[in-house]
Amino acid sequence: MIQLTRKERDKMVRRTDILRAAEHLFARKGYEGATIQDIAQQAQYGAGTVYLYFKDKESLYYSLIEEKISTMVTIIKEKTSRIEDAGRKLGIFVDEVFDYFEQNQDFFSIFILERGRLQWEMEVHARPAHIEHMPFVTEMVKAGQQQKLLRDDYAPRQMAELLVSMISSVIFDYMKQKPGQKSLKEMSGFVLGLFLNGARKK
Repeated sequence: MIQLTRKERDKMVRRTDILRAAEHLFARKGYEGATIQDIAQQAQYGAGTVYLYFKDKESLYYSLIEEKISTMVTIIKEKTSRIEDAGRKLGIFVDEVFDYFEQNQDFFSIFILERGRLQWEMEVHARPAHIEHMPFVTEMVKAGQQQKLLRDDYAPRQMAELLVSMISSVIFDYMKQKPGQKSLKEMSGFVLGLFLNGARKK
């Protein structure tokens, strides 16, 4: 186990404090409404301290997205680590993604509202967070092919990207709708069934 120095631990604490303050303010004020000064005040640091860790608001927001998606993937990996059945594993994956986004919808709704500009900027300035975790999804698809659950004449990476795209489409549609709709997690059966069986009438 790697032992961190006190200085390294202090830096991690400050960075975490800043990210938590940013998440709170982005969710409450929106991307445009929250400023670096607001975030610094919420974290109880000076604005200069924030700039030591993040060069601007965009990089702070992208770092927060990456952290939250990394946390989600860690949760899913823990819940699927001892499961061999590919169908169950894919089911847990879809369930947990929907549950995580629903539980954090105040934050992720910013990306929906600012989708056009932020998505373009993310593609230009930062590697989209979900792409970094595609190997994990691809491995689940490969396991499904090996267990004869999924057809093996398609590239597993492309199938993984299709599944993630289906999930993303449902999430975007859900977060644009009004309160009182069905739970996002209730859509997991629909997405998984469509991915596994296709849309052709039997």
